[in-house]
Amino acid sequence: MAELFVPKIIDVLGDVALKQLGEKVNLVMGVEEEVANISSKLATIEKVLHDAERRRLKDRSVGIWLEKLEDITYEMDDVLDDWNFKIHRSKNEGTQQNARMQPTLRNKVRSFIPCLCSCLKQLPVRSGIAKKIKKINERLELTLKEADQFKFITRGGIPDSHDFQRIMTTSSIDESEVYGRAADKDKVLDKILPESSSHISQGRDGIQVISIVGTGGTGKTTLAQLLFNDDRVKNHFELKKWVCVSDPFNEKRIVKAILESLVPDSSELESLELDSLIQLIKETFSGKRFLLVLDDVWTEDDSKWKPFQYSLKDGAPGSVILVTTRSHRVARVVGTTHTHPLDLISDSDCWLIMQRIAFAGRAEEWCKKVQSIGWKIAEKCKECFGQ
Repeated sequence: MAELFVPKIIDVLGDVALKQLGEKVNLVMGVEEEVANISSKLATIEKVLHDAERRRLKDRSVGIWLEKLEDITYEMDDVLDDWNFKIHRSKNEGTQQNARMQPTLRNKVRSFIPCLCSCLKQLPVRSGIAKKIKKINERLELTLKEADQFKFITRGGIPDSHDFQRIMTTSSIDESEVYGRAADKDKVLDKILPESSSHISQGRDGIQVISIVGTGGTGKTTLAQLLFNDDRVKNHFELKKWVCVSDPFNEKRIVKAILESLVPDSSELESLELDSLIQLIKETFSGKRFLLVLDDVWTEDDSKWKPFQYSLKDGAPGSVILVTTRSHRVARVVGTTHTHPLDLISDSDCWLIMQRIAFAGRAEEWCKKVQSIGWKIAEKCKECFGQ
């Protein structure tokens, strides 16, 4: 979750500070340095979140550290909402006062009194928001220092070794073991199929790009698998391909994975250079309505996406690229036309999974005795069950 909120906070923090300056509303004074420090700390933390999220489930102490960071981002989000609201309110009050003012001495004297009262009212507001920002800065400083003990690897510095390779996914799924994603499936399906997606905006090349965005373990891959194997989807697309992109982003491997089973002799792909492979993708997908699933995308490097965008732009109308990612920035880089945010499954759905896993083959009487304990475990573990 921190991977989703930290970039958002960095963007919004700068936007609100600039808005206060642009609107000439001095609602929170003397916090420029605090804001700059928070932005700097968050930018530093953002670089290690990839490694931190990778280690969350294996190392409980890392999970606790991420939870602390998430609490800070939630608090910062609330402060920014409050700050933004009060900027708008202060601006509107100033506009109304100006409209009431008349160029007479009596009215000038009268207008001074509410103006003075307004300034006095704003003093606690300024002080309150400034204090909250300062407190957040102090908490963030401690969180940043705690990160040193984990020796996180910064983004882009993860070696290409077996220890750091993410699990590769496939399109196969046992739908009987999936709980709590029917509504999400219907919503995304509504964007994919033509009878319900004619009003949806398409990318500049006419290809719709749908991104499923959510934190690790929420079930992005599972949802994509459900959509990929739906009979209505199978019947609609001329070409369907599933590719696990993962990290690190290897262009040549991904291109080969896209082309395998789609070209007459896939053994020839090994001898081709990247440029020739890209041209082959263009020829293969041109004029055909296709569904391409790119699962587990991490890279935010726009230059790595441009060759893929070029090679797929000649697909037939109705073609869809379905991306799963943890990052809204990645969704923007790939040219997303519709984003589907994925939340955690409900406690009740998580409980159904608990029953299937833990209570299989157990006596009914025993299950009733531990049911209350199972509910508590389900509440704690639902993030893991979403995958």
